[in-house]
Amino acid sequence: MDGVRLADRLAYGAGCAARRVGFLHDAYRPAGPCAPLDLVNRFMRLCVALVLPGGGVTGPGGFGVPFRQAWADWSYLRVGDYLAGPEGVMFVASIEPPKPMLVVMTNAVVTLARPGGMRQVGLNAYGAVEPATEAPLITGYPVGFLAGGTGDRTRSGLPDDGKVPGFSVLLPVVEEVIPQVADILTNERGERYAVNSVEETGGVWRLTAVQAVR
Repeated sequence: MDGVRLADRLAYGAGCAARRVGFLHDAYRPAGPCAPLDLVNRFMRLCVALVLPGGGVTGPGGFGVPFRQAWADWSYLRVGDYLAGPEGVMFVASIEPPKPMLVVMTNAVVTLARPGGMRQVGLNAYGAVEPATEAPLITGYPVGFLAGGTGDRTRSGLPDDGKVPGFSVLLPVVEEVIPQVADILTNERGERYAVNSVEETGGVWRLTAVQAVR
């Protein structure tokens, strides 16, 4: 038996196990930078069984741990696909047979935009970001949004200055979109975040961002 056939048999076995203990999920394949969970992007339904990253099933997942092992017939799936079912919305981060899939549980929906230039030249080169000049790169993408990235102190100079919160953001790689430092993330509540680092790992972008506060 060659490697290709072995991987196919393993995927089939994972699908059989998922049908026994998992739940039905809708699978979506993003067709562009907008709204990956639109009905037009749904291509199948399949059973998926989730366990903790270490393979355990004896306790619940902890807070701030977005990763899960996923058992399903991964021969139908590829990195970047979304799965939506009773356990929430997740995207496929890694498929490496014979190991189970790695998925990221999502908890926010974001738009990523690139600030434009100043519309009117002033007396110096400084210009603040204006939402009206931002060019959207992706819209309506579910992501894993976690507190704990690198923050920064406020600049008021007061004794009780707080620290601007930092966040880590996990999202699938989108074709022809390359996030950059200083891009703007906006979530479904209208909160805005400035990207301050970008890393690509496999089919996943890992961004750190600082919340914009008024």
